[in-house]
Amino acid sequence: MSTWVTTILINSARMKLRRRPRKVHVALSDQSQDHDNEQVLEMLRDHRPNPEDVSQRNELAERAERFTTLISPTPRRTLQLRDVHGLSIRDTARILGVPNGTVKAQTARARAKLRLLVQNSVGRKRRRI
Repeated sequence: MSTWVTTILINSARMKLRRRPRKVHVALSDQSQDHDNEQVLEMLRDHRPNPEDVSQRNELAERAERFTTLISPTPRRTLQLRDVHGLSIRDTARILGVPNGTVKAQTARARAKLRLLVQNSVGRKRRRI
């Protein structure tokens, strides 16, 4: 008799499990204590950059690359090692085989030249408009 009752209980429990929804659905307007609204919204939020930001970043990268090619080779290498690759002054000096002061001077010259090129580019665009 006990085996028969146990089988009925097990089958009943299995049927209940089959009927329940496979995924738990939580309404965004649900203010229950179990599901904090901010946590649910944070889980649903898309953390990828939006297309406008990606496009703007790509455009800036293209401009920076184009302007960087207009700088003479020695300061350009220094600028790339320092600002693009993020190396320290000491590491850059070791790679280039020059003193630390030379790296500082070349980086400053390259940044000034890059700033001038960007400002001239922006000035030309404003005159066209």
